[in-house]
Formats: sequence, structure tokens, C-alpha cells
Amino acid sequence: MHNVEIGLDQSLSMPDDSYVIDYFSHISKYLHAGPPVYFVLEEGHNYTSLEGQNMVCGGTGCNNDSLV
Repeated sequence: MHNVEIGLDQSLSMPDDSYVIDYFSHISKYLHAGPPVYFVLEEGHNYTSLEGQNMVCGGTGCNNDSLV
């Protein structure tokens, strides 16, 4: 994955006055780590249950087979 190049600049998909433009700018300036990765979850996922939260968890104590 370290050789994946970024394609379309994400800021081009946002309105000029969007707060997300500042977010992308700061990520690029201070936390540049490579191309971003986004996950899209389909409607109906139960985030209120512990099992549902562990399925998409990305931190310490998460399931080994979680999405992240």
C-alpha cells in the first residue's frame, strides 16, 4: 500500500467554504501518512450493540477481524 498514489485531490469534491477543506489541509500538512482509506457501511448496521461496534472498531481491545 505504500506505493499507492493519490488520485483526485479530495478538496476538489468540497465547496470552497466547507470546513472539510481545512481538515484536509491540516491532515496534509501535519499528518501526511499516505493515501486516505474510507470504508462505506451499508444501511442497517447496528452500532448500538457491543458486537456491532466491535465489527467496525479500530483501536485497542477491538476484535482481530474488525473492519479497520
